[in-house]
Amino acid sequence: MTADRMESGPTIADRLREFASRLLERRGAVVDWRAETNQGLALLPPEVAQTLGCLEILPLAAETDSPLPVSLTSDFLDRVEPLVLAEPQVVCLRIPEAYLKRSSMSEPVGRAFTWLNARVRVQGAEPTRTEYHTWYFLATLDSADRWQQVVRVNVNASTGAEIPLPDLMDAGAVRVEPGNLPAEHHCTQLSAARSALRHLDFQSRPFVERLEGRLGRDRQRLQGYYRALLRDDSRRAARRVTEQDSAQKAAKAKAVELELRRKLAELDERYACRLDLTPLALVRTDCPALAVRCHVLRRSAGRTIPIFWNALTKELEPLCCSRCGVSTFTLAFSDDRLATCCASCQ
Repeated sequence: MTADRMESGPTIADRLREFASRLLERRGAVVDWRAETNQGLALLPPEVAQTLGCLEILPLAAETDSPLPVSLTSDFLDRVEPLVLAEPQVVCLRIPEAYLKRSSMSEPVGRAFTWLNARVRVQGAEPTRTEYHTWYFLATLDSADRWQQVVRVNVNASTGAEIPLPDLMDAGAVRVEPGNLPAEHHCTQLSAARSALRHLDFQSRPFVERLEGRLGRDRQRLQGYYRALLRDDSRRAARRVTEQDSAQKAAKAKAVELELRRKLAELDERYACRLDLTPLALVRTDCPALAVRCHVLRRSAGRTIPIFWNALTKELEPLCCSRCGVSTFTLAFSDDRLATCCASCQ
């Protein structure tokens, strides 16, 4: 590497190579394109290959005859735009100050939480700051009809628990700050997606019930039609003077039954629900909080866990089950790591 290049920093070609590699990797591709080489190779998921209009094994280079020329003089940026738009947009907010509870937290913790298999003692509380991640998902249920809903989920980035936050614009002095997607966002995205699915199970119930009603009526019509065919055939056979071949009748009945099963399977496929959950935006809110230190003792094992008192809701926050992800105030602890478990997972 020359001294001129070291002083000037990465070239445009280097930055495009790094951008292309990171973007494809974020969309699930396996990329091998080293900085010292002019060419690389990517193994793309089928949906990414379809979006880019190329094969799943994609050579990477800047040359114009490449399947995806990684340069500013080609249509590279236009072709990868759908992959960029699939990334959630990020807004960063900061609440500089908020009231924090000053009295002892032993009694509030005792009232709010139920400990199923351990002794928990409050050791103290101190002011701190924590981030709350508000995720917005676009949920789509595709079936014979389509149902869409934007779902909003608030998650404490430290505990993964879902928190019912108020509208942050009403929370007092809120400051918008520049920021990027945090490295740990995948952890909160998974927690938020789990919560979103639980909300969707309730919100989409009327839509699913309508589909199930239509499916039931269509199944009845099909069954009635094919059974009527068998009944008509039996009546015609009964009026014939000659004896009906029993083997031929059985073969025809079997053929009708197989056709009915095929039609019912097609109907089930048509009404099957396919769920797509797409992250649209993430609002990161840095907020004052009160961290309550609690010592957990189960048999001979012990550890300290934080419980947050929320400065916006003026209430203690639930904890997150380490197994199913549900947020709850009724908790047990595992035998090995004293991980939090809900009553269903203990």
